[in-house]
Amino acid sequence: MHTRAAVLAVLTFYAAAPAHAQAPAPRAQVMILGTHHMDNPGQDYANPAVDDVLAPRRQAEMAAVAQALAEFRPTRIAIEVPPSRDSAVNAQYQAYRAGAYTLTRNEIDQLGYRLAAMLGHDRVYPVDYRLDMDLGGAMQWAAQNGQGELAQRMAAEVQSLVAEMNARIATGSIGAVLADANSARADSLHGLYLLLATVGRDTTYRGAREVANWYTRNLHIFANVARVAQPGERVLVIVGSGHGTLLRQFTDESPDLELVSVQPYLARFATPAASP
Repeated sequence: MHTRAAVLAVLTFYAAAPAHAQAPAPRAQVMILGTHHMDNPGQDYANPAVDDVLAPRRQAEMAAVAQALAEFRPTRIAIEVPPSRDSAVNAQYQAYRAGAYTLTRNEIDQLGYRLAAMLGHDRVYPVDYRLDMDLGGAMQWAAQNGQGELAQRMAAEVQSLVAEMNARIATGSIGAVLADANSARADSLHGLYLLLATVGRDTTYRGAREVANWYTRNLHIFANVARVAQPGERVLVIVGSGHGTLLRQFTDESPDLELVSVQPYLARFATPAASP
């Protein structure tokens, strides 16, 4: 009888007590680096002028930025290339590691390949998702359908931002440009998309449709990042600066990921105007 009572007591204890399962792996840490397109392929709605990042001065600045980012100790580096090009892009990366490929002006090469090789990574991780957008078409619709003042306002703000970026690139270091592109001030500029969302009338949501496509693209990129960011990994994501705001937001809100700010790693390059 005593034995039965003892067994029941033990079973009751273990049923009531929390299971001592293996501790969950630490959340992946994700750091988002937004950058201007250094080879300026002209694929964005607004394209700033860029100088030659292969010039000796710019290469020295690029090396300094890479050293600063290396302090995060990323275990994986994600780049703005569609996963469908994984084999091709990693063959190119391996050729670079073997000395058979020279880095081009593209930021994927200059920051992604450079830093991955510096850290001894076996591969890089493509995470982009392409989706056609027609921001210019939405602006044109506004101009032709009674929202000309709104169209002029948006065009003026975009032109001002491009002029400001051109000035920063012309006079500042690459590190300073990146510090500004990843500042809280830069994140606040994402509000222009919500201004665009108001383009339309009655049941026509011309601007909202384009902004929805923008969010859709970035959600897909985030999903790809989340697949790369396995528990315990430290992932550096290198994307066009326009993606930074939403990717930081999505990462910060994810229960499985921990957002790490890139600002402390770029602070040494920042000018007073670029401070968060």
